[in-house]
Amino acid sequence: MAKKALDLNEVIDYVAQLPFKDFYKVVREYSNTQHTDFSDAMNQIVVSNFEQRLEKLEINKNCPNCGSDKVSKYGKRNNIQVFKCKECSKRFTRFSGTVLEKTRWHWDIWLKVLEMTLNSYSIEDMRQVLINDYNCSGIDTKTIWLWRLKLIHAMSEMPMPLLSGVVQVDETFIRESQKGSRKLLSTIGNTIERKPRYGRQPSHYGVMGAEFGTVVTAIDNRGYCVCKLSGLGKLSPNIFYDLFHEHLDNPSYLCSDANSVYEEYCSLTNTPHYVRPSNFLKIIGNHGYIIQATDDFEKKANQKILEHLYYEGITDKITNRGDILFEKFNEIKYQYSLSLGRVNELHNDIKNFIYGKMTNVSTKYLQDYIGYFTYIRNWRVRNGHYPTSQKDAETIFIEILKAKKNLTSTEVRQKELKLSKPSPRYMKVLKEETEKARTVIDNPYFKFNEEDGVLSFNKREYLLDLPKSRLYAIAKECHIPRYKKLAHWSLVSVVLKQENIQDILYQQLAKDRNQLIDEEDLEVMKSSGYVL
Repeated sequence: MAKKALDLNEVIDYVAQLPFKDFYKVVREYSNTQHTDFSDAMNQIVVSNFEQRLEKLEINKNCPNCGSDKVSKYGKRNNIQVFKCKECSKRFTRFSGTVLEKTRWHWDIWLKVLEMTLNSYSIEDMRQVLINDYNCSGIDTKTIWLWRLKLIHAMSEMPMPLLSGVVQVDETFIRESQKGSRKLLSTIGNTIERKPRYGRQPSHYGVMGAEFGTVVTAIDNRGYCVCKLSGLGKLSPNIFYDLFHEHLDNPSYLCSDANSVYEEYCSLTNTPHYVRPSNFLKIIGNHGYIIQATDDFEKKANQKILEHLYYEGITDKITNRGDILFEKFNEIKYQYSLSLGRVNELHNDIKNFIYGKMTNVSTKYLQDYIGYFTYIRNWRVRNGHYPTSQKDAETIFIEILKAKKNLTSTEVRQKELKLSKPSPRYMKVLKEETEKARTVIDNPYFKFNEEDGVLSFNKREYLLDLPKSRLYAIAKECHIPRYKKLAHWSLVSVVLKQENIQDILYQQLAKDRNQLIDEEDLEVMKSSGYVL
């Protein structure tokens, strides 16, 4: 009696839930028995297997273009079932708009690539696993890099959470990178050559110019965070509002450093604002505060110092809530745990991820990686652990498929750096002012930062934002008579008339710094053997 010929549909049903190694053996046996091309058989069975899975997940059950459920089958193309919408006449498949579109890898291979991505495997290590364990002979590193980027992009596009309660917000800065590019372009002017940064080279004008990507981060007291790349250089109030307002769910307090962008946002939205200058410890230390106070006398002295500085307006404070007595301020501060500890930890994690695990990232892909980092961190908050297992990978992969976030190879190749950056006019002013400041304070490494209050280099705005005690110190240095009797605005106007006001302002900025040399320059000096 002749053996019954194997039916392809029976094979497809049989291998549907098999692990890849068994799946591979069955398809190999089927192709040998039926004398068919193995690659064609594998391709057809993988496609059918995916179609079954996508159907169970109800992906593209309705028209992806108009959402109508009035769809009908419209033949097959390359063994893939095509559907046609009766409402808008668009044709689509189960794969349309998903990361699986135009790919033919087995489900288990996708899960393995995602699992290795989640566990920060290098591209070469991923390649070796795919070759040795999944028979992906001939696969190259570029294919794997694109594959990983598709998954990272999909995760980065997932919705970010609403932040509530006490929200800490601040910026961190990632050096502009053109990793992988053959033609390097300067971001700070056509006349300046953009050199490869082998061995790290310091920036010319620091974080206020276009040599750094500004990553704005916010985190609430539950641990949920939102991290976004705002552009190159300085952060503006409008950009912050556009990027973050939809994620801030009436926070009880917004905690930040002294960047005026956040104060402007809080004033606009009537949000209580806890402000802690970055040089907080330097300020209180300069006034005699003992960090490691042990006895009651030292602790009482510390408290008096903090109270004095609080009323002088030169230390941490709560704004947008009227005048608050020091005792009440302290009560609120400790009751709500107002600080910047969480967001500073978040910054460290971001830099370790970008510079360490990812060994730097081209700036044109930076938002994808920052979004991916944010997704994984929030996943940990929801689930109590970071996703590392195959089960975690499958859960995330299904979420990716349902979200239908895809980045094609063509889009990757054609992607360009499209971020807001300082205008040529602003960069010209920044260069001029930086050179002046370096001369005045005799520090060739000086660079403006986000807390200097010089977003527009408007002297009047800067002086109006200074605490009264600082303004009085400037007036005293300028020998202005009876300055304490002048109204705030009037005193600023008088100060602005001083011939050497520019030099005085730069010297004031220098006094505020924790260190006069930026961290990046210190690293370069250390790496080159320079002794400070």
